[in-house]
Amino acid sequence: MSPRNDRLILFGVRSPLVVEYEETCYRLGIGIAVAVSVKGTPRLIDRASLCDLADFDPKAMAAPFIACAFSPKRRKALMEMAAGLGLEAAPALIDPHAVLARTARVGDGSFINAGVVIGALSLLGDGVLVNRAASLGHHTVLGDHVSIGPGATLAGNVHVGDGAMIGAGAVVLPDLRIGAGAVVAAGSLVRRHVAEGAFVAGNPANERPFDAARSSLHVEDGE
Repeated sequence: MSPRNDRLILFGVRSPLVVEYEETCYRLGIGIAVAVSVKGTPRLIDRASLCDLADFDPKAMAAPFIACAFSPKRRKALMEMAAGLGLEAAPALIDPHAVLARTARVGDGSFINAGVVIGALSLLGDGVLVNRAASLGHHTVLGDHVSIGPGATLAGNVHVGDGAMIGAGAVVLPDLRIGAGAVVAAGSLVRRHVAEGAFVAGNPANERPFDAARSSLHVEDGE
């Protein structure tokens, strides 16, 4: 499931996470056709391929793209922008040090980082991010543009709605549902269903007010 032609467009490179995309491309032997900067300061390791959006000619590029961002909102916006330019989303970018069950399926434009384990019969949508060393149990279902933080653990048969985010080190117990757009704070233990758009935190996780201005996501989202 590596991108076609072994070349890839990195689209939107202001997120610090972009260096992880670069490292995975390096380990897979995938070349960076161009790294497109869409507002903000680029965070690339290698800037030789950097191009500002204003100077980018999509018609000159035969390679597929992957949107680089941790925030589900930002990643979705970048994917829509790239598609609007006529670019094609790459097949899932999967680090060679990730372990996927043979029956797992991962959608286009998704990024599976090093050390991730994905269990049998799991289904991941388009534009999903699963960050390093996260673990997804059997029958996991992730909707489109979901973000899973480093070291998070989702036990068997967990369903996560579109655009939801699970923070670093969080644990979600089996057979639970995380609603679309919900946020689970880092280090939380989720023992019951989480409603659509809710923010939960703690051990056990309970719903709390979410202050977007204090979240690191507002910087990446450009809010």
